[in-house]
Amino acid sequence: MPEEVRIPERIVVHLGPPNADAENVTVSFPDYIKNVASSEIFPTWPEEALRANILAQISVALNRIYTEYYRSQGKDFDITSSTAYDQSFVYQRDIFDTVDRIVDDIFNTYIRRIGFIEPLFATFCDGVEVSCSGLSQWGSVALANEGRGAVDILKYYFGSDIELVPNAPVENISGSSPSVPLREGDTGRDVESIQLKLNRISTNYPKIPKIPRQDGFFSKETTAAVKEFQRVFGLTDDGIVGRATWYKIQFIYNAVKRLHQVNSEGLKYGELPQNYPGELSLGSRSEGVLVLQYFLEFIALYLPTVQTVTPDGIFGEKTRASVISFQNTYGLTPDGIVDRAVWNRIMNTYYNTLSAVDYSFTEGATLPFGGRIITVGTEGEDVLALQEYLNFISDSFPEIPKTVPDGIFGPGTERQISAFRSRFGIEGPSDRVGAVLWGEITSLYDDLYYGRMVGDGQFPGFSIGS
Repeated sequence: MPEEVRIPERIVVHLGPPNADAENVTVSFPDYIKNVASSEIFPTWPEEALRANILAQISVALNRIYTEYYRSQGKDFDITSSTAYDQSFVYQRDIFDTVDRIVDDIFNTYIRRIGFIEPLFATFCDGVEVSCSGLSQWGSVALANEGRGAVDILKYYFGSDIELVPNAPVENISGSSPSVPLREGDTGRDVESIQLKLNRISTNYPKIPKIPRQDGFFSKETTAAVKEFQRVFGLTDDGIVGRATWYKIQFIYNAVKRLHQVNSEGLKYGELPQNYPGELSLGSRSEGVLVLQYFLEFIALYLPTVQTVTPDGIFGEKTRASVISFQNTYGLTPDGIVDRAVWNRIMNTYYNTLSAVDYSFTEGATLPFGGRIITVGTEGEDVLALQEYLNFISDSFPEIPKTVPDGIFGPGTERQISAFRSRFGIEGPSDRVGAVLWGEITSLYDDLYYGRMVGDGQFPGFSIGS
């Protein structure tokens, strides 16, 4: 489940109830909402009533997509056309001109409860033949005729603790399951997401043991929790999180959190992988600022509209200018402040850009941070590159030992990290490499490889003479 709600470019609609043998059709998200609105409401209604209803329809659809409600049940569609489960959709029907105009204006705006992330499952009914706990369609008409605006109408039915989120990003969204099964020794945001969800599920299913450290490292305790989850829900108990286990965890998590109901328990940012370091702005000094600068520096290589910045851990005027240039590039408020929304957009841009990079070690070339914490037991191209960088650095700094470049983070690599930190006075554990330490190692490697020898006592990554 992503940290940011995105508007899908396209949505797959099942033309019938969930278990019916019916056709799936794929349409653009705005066209889907236009069809639903033209099927559910009358174009002659007051505009504020139309907007309130359409916002509810958008939020219902986005909730289904964000929570992967049907995908997590093994279905190959996002939503159905059945009003018993979702909302009306009549394939290839005519669209009302009024609806067409309004949807084009607000299709990337949705409802959520203040402090929560997921789009509200904003249930609705006609309010005459059928009553429900959500929005009354004919009731919204009466409220609009009284002079109430769309937001007031929505608050009347869903409570005063809701808000509209405008200008959500539009992206091509694929399923959330990782391309490679997760297993003991793996690291990264997907692992942390699994740990967070299993710990919440274990509150309702206490046979599943709690995972003491939700740190993104697939530990023995994580394996034990995964195995017990698999046993409880009838899956092969191999402790590996493949597609079936991933989506079963997602489905049960949605169920215990009631994320697909109007009275949802709600999903808060603290329940997502904790990469966000808190709000960053002019004057901030922290490792979070270093990570921010590292990502912006990389993004600037590919986006000329983003100003580059030198990582130093200090949020100065150049960092603020870089942030503002990023915000302008993506249509965000250009205030130079990195709140969670800006942080998420920077993170997503970094990882999307990274996906286009050939991630294999080449002598003389430095790779960007691959996005996962590298720790003892981790294997892969990023570990191999790390070992090659440190072996090369060892030629100039023999106190840093060499190791066999086998792509496996073992004791030899841990000794290298410990020696590197000690030599350059960088605090932190010897069994982990994140974005900041990766940046320091690759920066020094680059300096040494191209002959810009680092002077004695100089902090790696700073140009000579600074």
